[in-house]
Amino acid sequence: MFVQVFLGIWWLIAGFCHFFKLKFLLRKSIINALSEDELASFQKGLVFPHILLGMTFIIMGIVESKGILPVPVILATYIILGAVSLTMILINNKKHSGYYFW
Repeated sequence: MFVQVFLGIWWLIAGFCHFFKLKFLLRKSIINALSEDELASFQKGLVFPHILLGMTFIIMGIVESKGILPVPVILATYIILGAVSLTMILINNKKHSGYYFW
């Protein structure tokens, strides 16, 4: 449970860093390839998926530790919510770079 909560906190921190347009989480190839306006738009597109992924990890960690839901439901929820967040990140990459993976 603690690992999931800390991982969720990390994703929340990453989301807020993108919200405040801090560049230390971005690779140099991304910073060099995009102009300032494109970089701001790229980071803006990463805020919601990162925060959603962080909240998913934290909430599911708490739910799993309490034993509220059975394991198959927890796994299905993880897969669905994780896939939604990762798809949003991939679409943002495709929109700004032309590639799904940078």
